[in-house]
Amino acid sequence: MWPHGRSAERTQRTFQEANQRLHDVLEEQLSESRQVAFICECADDECLARVEVGLAQWQAVADRPDQFLIVAGHPRVQGEHVIDTLGPFEIVSKANV
Repeated sequence: MWPHGRSAERTQRTFQEANQRLHDVLEEQLSESRQVAFICECADDECLARVEVGLAQWQAVADRPDQFLIVAGHPRVQGEHVIDTLGPFEIVSKANV
């Protein structure tokens, strides 16, 4: 449950950056409440799960650099904790960012 090191953190950032690009492409085309299948931003570099939330919901999480949106129960980086849920998804936060 606790992948270690910079690799897991890079994985999360890579997934979040890909989601930001998807968001940027879709924000002019879809309403903010439209459900979009974003990439799970967990620490597992082989994760293929999707997090389906509205554009505005995803952006609200992404606006905080210490927060990631993951499928509930997916791997987190040591030191992260769940701060909220969106249905079957969790918002996790890094303690020291």
